[in-house]
Amino acid sequence: MRGRAVLLSIILAAGFFAVSAQPVECEAITVGDIVFLVDSSRSIGKENFKEVRTFLSKVIENLDIGQNKVQVGLAQYGTDPVQEFLLNDHKDKTSLLAAVDKITFLDSGTETGKAINFIRDRYFTAKAGSRASQRVPQIAVVMSDGESSDDVTIPAKRLREHGVLVYAIGVGSYDRKELEIIANHPSADFVITSDTFQALQGLRNTLLKSVCTSLEAQRE
Repeated sequence: MRGRAVLLSIILAAGFFAVSAQPVECEAITVGDIVFLVDSSRSIGKENFKEVRTFLSKVIENLDIGQNKVQVGLAQYGTDPVQEFLLNDHKDKTSLLAAVDKITFLDSGTETGKAINFIRDRYFTAKAGSRASQRVPQIAVVMSDGESSDDVTIPAKRLREHGVLVYAIGVGSYDRKELEIIANHPSADFVITSDTFQALQGLRNTLLKSVCTSLEAQRE
């Protein structure tokens, strides 16, 4: 229970989302491994994908990036997952932001289950930079705009059983039931949605409130 509280607190303490007011006071922890799994299927479109890149950049800008601080990895997925950068590929914020800026839209299908297996096997490992053996919190943020063409139930379950706390962000024509299957529970704390990509940036406050509420629940 304590480990999960620490896991949740790193997102807030590292400035996971920049907001003017915090609904809950949260513990200051600035160490964690965060992997973003980003939907890049053709239904999103190039213009909306730019909004996704902007969102990712703003998140990273507010993280305390460093080898002994917060590490960030990122993978895209469509029909097949694509490795963009692992947790230990970028040691500073400047190179990390440059890497995000170079991400190109895949414009393919949607196989979320395959992609979840991919990050579990390739990202959340010591070789890729995961510090799970040092009791550093492990987080996955799965972003999706629609229903997967493959099964997500077993891959998501295995990822959570691997010790990873999973958030699911749905944008546009998302499948709420599928997001709830992917994320940790209660889904009210770990599933965040928006009807449009233009409103994606506004999800920060919602996720912040969710993180703080969950943290306080773990303390009790």
